[in-house]
Amino acid sequence: MKISDENYRLLEKKAKELGAKSVRLFPAENIVVEDRTILKCIFGCNGYGSRVCPPYIPTVGEFKKMLANYDWALLVEWKSKNVFPREVSENFIKFSVEPPENEETKNQFFDNLKTVMKDRKETIQPGVLEIEKLAWTLGYNTALATFPGMCTWCATSDYSDVKCAGDKGPCHHPTLRRPCLMGLGVRMDKTLEKLGTQLQKFPMDDTSPSPYTLVLLD
Repeated sequence: MKISDENYRLLEKKAKELGAKSVRLFPAENIVVEDRTILKCIFGCNGYGSRVCPPYIPTVGEFKKMLANYDWALLVEWKSKNVFPREVSENFIKFSVEPPENEETKNQFFDNLKTVMKDRKETIQPGVLEIEKLAWTLGYNTALATFPGMCTWCATSDYSDVKCAGDKGPCHHPTLRRPCLMGLGVRMDKTLEKLGTQLQKFPMDDTSPSPYTLVLLD
């Protein structure tokens, strides 16, 4: 289905009202999906087993077939003031399992972690769902939002942890969860390259990340 200029402007306006830094419409065929991407989910990500991640979402092979039915995608870049020092950026997953001994580094890590969760729960996740809802009202009946990582709907009030149901039972927010991009096999770095943009290089050095989400449109 063709995305009219009027509808695109409405989606862009809504996204920016909700906290987006930029919005870009592009053909869905430019989304790069690779089978090996989920190796980084299974090995090395403590979000594995979240209800928006493998094994609770479509496999990469299944998603490739579904993606072929979409014509367009909205790339939404969200604002962030979460500045990562180099040591935290290099060891983010490690520190989530084994916090650093240095008190200053430990405090910085937990500040960064809490801000990541707060941004997702309060801005990115509700924001991308509102964009999806608007797309649906504009006639894109199978519009689908995605999350930039593990779900944070069940984050604790102080953002120190996420109490996801995981394998302990059904999702606490089944109507609000959407699949994680990497868990579907999406290579955001290669997708951005196709669009003439470079994904930020890691490790970061006193830099704010650019969280990205995609909204698929039929």
